[in-house]
Formats: sequence, C-alpha cells, structure tokens
Amino acid sequence: MAYVTLMEFGVDFDTHLKIGETVGDAPVAGLIVHAAGPSEHGVHSLDVWETKEDSTRFFTERMLPALRQLGIEGGPPVNFQEFDLPLVLRG
Repeated sequence: MAYVTLMEFGVDFDTHLKIGETVGDAPVAGLIVHAAGPSEHGVHSLDVWETKEDSTRFFTERMLPALRQLGIEGGPPVNFQEFDLPLVLRG
C-alpha cells in the first residue's frame, strides 16, 4: 500500500526549487511521484511513496540536511496530511 503526504510550506516557489536543487537529482528510493506548485501560503507539495519508511528516510537523510545547508529552519509545514493509498496505477 502506498503512502501519501500532502503538505503546504511557508516558502515561495523559487525557494522550493532551490531546496530541490540542493537535495540533488539522485534517485530517491521509494518515491513514486512528487508534484508541487504555488499556494496561498507558499507551496503545496504532494508526494506518493512506496512506504512511510521511505518518506521518513528521505526527510531525515536528504531533506533536513538540504534545509540546513540553505539556512532554512526545518519547522513543521503550514498544513500536513498523510494517508495510505490502497491503489496506485503505473503506466
């Protein structure tokens, strides 16, 4: 069963892109899809993962170090939802 996070962060979209550049383009184990775009409060981010553990590992090993490198405090998102997704269609 896939694991989904739907978050909204209080950063502008350019900052979101800089974070992605700092994380790097190496494959992310367990990530099925990432989509993001501007929101009223910053940036919406939707991630679909193979497992919750894959998501946790990514945030611990890659996202938090990238945020520290950019001098961005890794506080909680403005909004956060998580849920299991019983069906993922792959093309």
